[in-house]
Amino acid sequence: MTHDVAGPSVASAGSTGHHFDYAIKAHPTLYKGTMFRSRLEARWAAFFDLAGWDWQYEPIDLVGWTPDFYVKFPCGHSECEGHHDLLVEVKPYFAIDQFRGHQCMRYEWGCIWHSEDDCTKLPADASAAFGISPRVTYWCMAHGAGGGDESVENWVIGDVDRLWAEAGNVVQWKPTKRR
Repeated sequence: MTHDVAGPSVASAGSTGHHFDYAIKAHPTLYKGTMFRSRLEARWAAFFDLAGWDWQYEPIDLVGWTPDFYVKFPCGHSECEGHHDLLVEVKPYFAIDQFRGHQCMRYEWGCIWHSEDDCTKLPADASAAFGISPRVTYWCMAHGAGGGDESVENWVIGDVDRLWAEAGNVVQWKPTKRR
């Protein structure tokens, strides 16, 4: 038996009962017509564009969690459907362990198992945790006949560090010019 996780719109931050302390201040940032809550979220959007990944910002309200992104990226494996998709949480964390207890860590393999034959299915292949750079990313999903722990570095073609630096340049603060 599976359950649909989409439900009525709920507040995501306070509804989990967790308190998160951040070392980096959030600065709302406009990128491609979308106002992001933080420059880090905007930088991830720019990175997804540079990497050729499709994305949507705050795409769905799940019970207890509103993911920051839905991302879809290509997969050429013969046993896959041509792509994979994730629901992504972005936080200014320097290590994946800092995501411990967050809803985004509960949907490995795209499901929360309640018993052997009862799960709550996520409307994506998996949930994912994305921190301050592509080196601080994690998700666990099926891939072909197998799968397991994944990160951005496993799925981006090209120089991840160069793309991340370029994404930072795209969304960096620029003073307005006075006339």
